[in-house]
Amino acid sequence: MLKRGLFINFEGIDGSGTSSHTHLLEKRIEALNKYQDVIRTHEPWNSVELKDRLEKDREIYTNPLTMAELFIEDRARHTQKLIRPNIEAGVVVLNSRYKMSTCAYQWAQGAQIHELLKRHEHFGLLNPDLTFFLDVPISVARKRITTSRRKRELFERDVVFVNKLVNAYNSLVHISEVDPSVFGRVIRINGNRNIDDVSSDIFKEFLKTYKK
Repeated sequence: MLKRGLFINFEGIDGSGTSSHTHLLEKRIEALNKYQDVIRTHEPWNSVELKDRLEKDREIYTNPLTMAELFIEDRARHTQKLIRPNIEAGVVVLNSRYKMSTCAYQWAQGAQIHELLKRHEHFGLLNPDLTFFLDVPISVARKRITTSRRKRELFERDVVFVNKLVNAYNSLVHISEVDPSVFGRVIRINGNRNIDDVSSDIFKEFLKTYKK
């Protein structure tokens, strides 16, 4: 078991496979070491107001900074109450969406990226040890959502917005390559392949960090 745990994050548009691959990585870690504690979590975490807004809002471009504040406050509680204590206890925390997600979505909504980054300061947040950005074509992501009969979220209903979102994510991945202090280490994974192949690549990259 690790003396200090790891914080592993997954990012991508809806339908990219963030939830599926957190689950698959958990299973691979358990098979690797049955004594290694692993938990899965996600954002939004525990904000009733935020979840209610995401359920009821009908306008995509309304109040991006208000949405950002709600996400950041929820993230701060998530970090303080669940993520940080578990990492300190030697647990591998697998999370779906963190700081990069808010920067991508609310930037696509019209907020300025420098303002979004600034608003994340002074909240005691963490940079993940490793973030996997699951890169999937929009057409594939939408097909996955339809096939699984999941209801599209507010943001994913609008193709124009999703294009902006993909561009935002690509820019943020580039920012992380230039300056890893912004989001931590980010690895782009081609998610448009057989799910087992994608999972294998993720696990190989995870092992490089796990075995350090």
